[in-house]
Amino acid sequence: MKRFLWFVYVVAAGVVSFAGCSGGGGGGGGGGMPTPGEPPPVVVSTTFPSDLATAAGGGTAWAITGVKTTLYGQFHRASGNAYDTLRVDVTFAQNVANALPSPGASLELPTQLGMTIGIDTGTGGVFETCSSNPAFTPNEYESDAGNNPSRLTDGNYSIIAAGDTPIYSGPPNPGSEAQTTVSGNVVTQVFFLETLGVEAGLAVPSVAIDVATTNGTRVDTTDCVPADGSQIAANGR
Repeated sequence: MKRFLWFVYVVAAGVVSFAGCSGGGGGGGGGGMPTPGEPPPVVVSTTFPSDLATAAGGGTAWAITGVKTTLYGQFHRASGNAYDTLRVDVTFAQNVANALPSPGASLELPTQLGMTIGIDTGTGGVFETCSSNPAFTPNEYESDAGNNPSRLTDGNYSIIAAGDTPIYSGPPNPGSEAQTTVSGNVVTQVFFLETLGVEAGLAVPSVAIDVATTNGTRVDTTDCVPADGSQIAANGR
């Protein structure tokens, strides 16, 4: 799906850390030591200047002020634990607690938020998540919350691949969806790497993302980061 998006250029400042987390696979956000055999979470935090300009298509001009990615392992395997999960926390200038469509509903109102995370796994992408920049890097997968904005009945979003095809169609299955939660001004999506064709392993996987937002008018995006055509490298490299 080619997206022709307009956005305001922003400058990113990234911070990378290798942090411990408490056991149980809660998203790599804790402050304790990893479970024995569990690789240390890799956290990359990137901030962006807030831009609250009027959205070109009207409605709420959703503005991203920060993105934090966390690579961690939450499934214990016979061969030992491995990096198997990507968590993305997107922080907005506005409160987004009630901004997403209700589970099972579509993005319709100009005050509602559509957020698409493009994921580059290095196998040859097709999605131009930030396509108005000629330096874009195509992504292999996207969380389907922007231009095809139906939210699943379990509150998650589909993950789509080439041809705008969901990688899974069937009863709710969080392992094959972009697991989505909202708190205050942060939207969090969690992806299982094997669902994205990335083999779990003790080596830190090479995965990169960018994020675009729109609203219920779906005329134009309201923000897109990083806006310089680069991506946020979740492995910090």
